[in-house]
Amino acid sequence: MVNLYFHTNDPSKRKAVNWLTSRGIKVEQRNLEKQPLTKTEVRQLLALSLNGTDDLISMRSRDTKALKLDTQNITIDELAAAIEVSPRILKNPVIFDSTKLVTGFDREKMGIFIPKKQRRLELSRLLAKLTPSPQPNGQVVL
Repeated sequence: MVNLYFHTNDPSKRKAVNWLTSRGIKVEQRNLEKQPLTKTEVRQLLALSLNGTDDLISMRSRDTKALKLDTQNITIDELAAAIEVSPRILKNPVIFDSTKLVTGFDREKMGIFIPKKQRRLELSRLLAKLTPSPQPNGQVVL
């Protein structure tokens, strides 16, 4: 199962949900405007992110600019309070499971949520299409 946190129902959120569900991945959605994050949840997201606040905070957001956040020196408590007051400072959507986190919708990055066994099967199918198959007359067809 994958968790998807969002604050607006924008195209990237909808694309992410469609992409995940079309691959049989169960998605648990949460609107952060209606159910804000707790300090513990902010800590969990930061622990999953490779680049800390850079992965989570949208620096182009009007809300982020209005709050004048110093993302390099902000404490976890200050960040949690800012997200609770204005969830739109987060990138949208925030997608994660127990070990991985992706923000926004990027097809290449989303592949980390597909189980390894399924990825190998898809790769095998792709390679089979690319492998030349000999014909009875000796010709090779791609």
